[in-house]
Amino acid sequence: MAKPEHARITGPLAAGWAAFCLLNVLVGLQERWHAGQALWPWPVFYEAASALVGSAVAAWRWRAGPADDAWLMQPRLWFWRVLRWTPLVALAFVISLYALRHGVRAAFGLGYEHQPWPEVFTYEMVKFALFYLLFAGVQYGLRSFRALAAERLRAERLERLSGQARLAQLTQQMQPHFLFNALNTIASLVHDNPAAADAAIVRLSALLRAATDAARRPLHPLADELALAHSFAGLMEQRFGAARVRLRWHEQAVPCSVPALSLQPLLENAFVHAVEPRSALTTIEVEVRRVGTRLRIAVADDGPGPTPGDHAGVALANLRERLLALYGETASFTLAAREGGRGTLAAMELPLDG
Repeated sequence: MAKPEHARITGPLAAGWAAFCLLNVLVGLQERWHAGQALWPWPVFYEAASALVGSAVAAWRWRAGPADDAWLMQPRLWFWRVLRWTPLVALAFVISLYALRHGVRAAFGLGYEHQPWPEVFTYEMVKFALFYLLFAGVQYGLRSFRALAAERLRAERLERLSGQARLAQLTQQMQPHFLFNALNTIASLVHDNPAAADAAIVRLSALLRAATDAARRPLHPLADELALAHSFAGLMEQRFGAARVRLRWHEQAVPCSVPALSLQPLLENAFVHAVEPRSALTTIEVEVRRVGTRLRIAVADDGPGPTPGDHAGVALANLRERLLALYGETASFTLAAREGGRGTLAAMELPLDG
């Protein structure tokens, strides 16, 4: 079974430990050199053996670390769990180290003379305890950092998944609202113009199929969004007739992605608030163009314009929330009276891909 990622000894960590062991060996040899002892071959072996056994203890402690990670937020308890076995670990270290030294010397037919055992155990165990305490501190710092980084990644992932779920919900909310308005359009045609109603049903079927596909993706190509907008506008033109509405399209081909069902609410707002309330001809202009590093999508009408106290409907409120979720403060949406004349201007600007 593969070990957890946080229990593995990574390359940089192994390299750092190797450098630490080499430094300890050199320090030990320097002490022997100052004492006038020969450095080769046995002193080098003794120091290397200490580094080898110490490395085995450190590797064991590192791999056993995940069992104590649940207490990282309680440092006193974590250190108690790690350091409570220090006397036994130190004893095992000394026994293993001197068994290795005696064994290798014996293999060469040599004895191994050293201080009396009580002095050996006292000196080596105290020396190891200091090393073990230092290593525990380093291990706590590294594991705390890793745990914090893992928790940050987990929080970001949950936030991203939550945002995706929210976007899917908002996009799905558009379909019932859009369907309600489209069915009202067809209902108004059934008695007065059955042929037009039949054609509108066929158009609505194709439009809903495309809208359902688009709603599965928070973003889709601008060309797909324009196709949906043309279908919706055609359906509404069929309802009101050429005597009441005229559309002008000013489209620039921009290879980018936009929120699914984002232009349709702007058109719907113009039809509901400018075309439907009056019998006079209303001209609706749709503008899609690149402005520097941004995409501008705007729908303007020459209707009566917004009045004080007017509020955006469900569709536009939904659109604002989706833009905020997708782009944060880098996207903008405005709904205001047109400059220099009657009517309303609804516009959004989006950052271009890349």
